[in-house]
Amino acid sequence: MRNGPRLIKFAAVLIAVSEVLLLMADGQSPSAAKAADSILPRNVVVATNVVNRFFPEVTSEASTGHNLTAVGNPKATRSVIYANSDSSRKVTISVDNYATQSDASSAYQEAVAKSKTVPGFKSVPSENLGRDAFVGTVTQGGETHIGLGALRGTLIIGATLAGYDVTPENTARLISLTREEERAAKVGVDGDRQK
Repeated sequence: MRNGPRLIKFAAVLIAVSEVLLLMADGQSPSAAKAADSILPRNVVVATNVVNRFFPEVTSEASTGHNLTAVGNPKATRSVIYANSDSSRKVTISVDNYATQSDASSAYQEAVAKSKTVPGFKSVPSENLGRDAFVGTVTQGGETHIGLGALRGTLIIGATLAGYDVTPENTARLISLTREEERAAKVGVDGDRQK
């Protein structure tokens, strides 16, 4: 992403949804990359066709792997970045799985608290978001990011749009996509626990 170094703090605050940004940050090693040695199975994150239903211009999976920007000490993570043909628009989805609900809640609260310190961060009003979830945005250097973070039991789910305008329609589509992701994450993590 063009303005990665300036947007890194925002990405981490929005429940760490873009590993690309963290890798550009201030030359520091991400603590979560060391803590979460396990990667969640790919099926905990929705497939490209699901993202494409909400954001039709996004047609391919650009990368997947550990969520290197996860907050706290997750036991396993997964991040997937989807993009349009020229990578001018991206959707990043991440899932971080914690050992306990308390661990997940602490990490979520830390991320929410830090959001208030990001220069240019603004909360985005949204209806029907649910408890323990927030949407925020920041624009720096002409690039806008809209991010959603949600705490669901032992999971923190993040979704970020890059290259999209902050509109009620885009916010509503981001929320709807995140609800689909919450279902996929729950099924994927529950299935992984049974193995």
